[in-house]
Amino acid sequence: MVNTNIDIPGLKNGNKKAFEVIYQDFFDMLFYLAVGYLQDRERARELVQDAFMKLWEHRETISNKTNIKNYLYTIVKNSCLNDLREQEIIARNNREYLIPELKYRQEALEAFAASYNEVESLLEIVEKSIDDLPEDIRITFRLNRYENLTYKEISQKLDISPKTVEARISKALKILRCDLKEYLPLVQLFFVFLRL
Repeated sequence: MVNTNIDIPGLKNGNKKAFEVIYQDFFDMLFYLAVGYLQDRERARELVQDAFMKLWEHRETISNKTNIKNYLYTIVKNSCLNDLREQEIIARNNREYLIPELKYRQEALEAFAASYNEVESLLEIVEKSIDDLPEDIRITFRLNRYENLTYKEISQKLDISPKTVEARISKALKILRCDLKEYLPLVQLFFVFLRL
């Protein structure tokens, strides 16, 4: 879970440890957010790293009351929007047929005005849905999605067939999609994280 004891005064004074804690707490979430919109892991990594560089470069101007999560989220969101706009211009100039897809991702990102706290609330809703899965399905799902075990490894660990593992994962995904259907536009970020 995210560390809520962020040392903003330390960050402002150039404390590298304070910066490292922020980096470790928020990098993954910001990375998967960017990947969800850009569909390009390398570019997403660059934009998120740039966001942390901006944080470091402007650390002295940050208020002690600044919500660092929202600050970084806003930088990454705006960077993704700018990147999508640039891709659209390049696609138009090259007369590529990716424009509708780029436009869709750009509009989705612009419409996604939720604060970082709302994203965290959404993740809690997803986690609760996972916790509510039947025990055998939940255990199998977590082994696959959180521990990155293959179906074969799970079958050996739980002493069940790989087909049973496959059936349980499939059932988990069906239940989660049904439970979370009203959140689907936002929950895609979490599904990217879970490799759905």
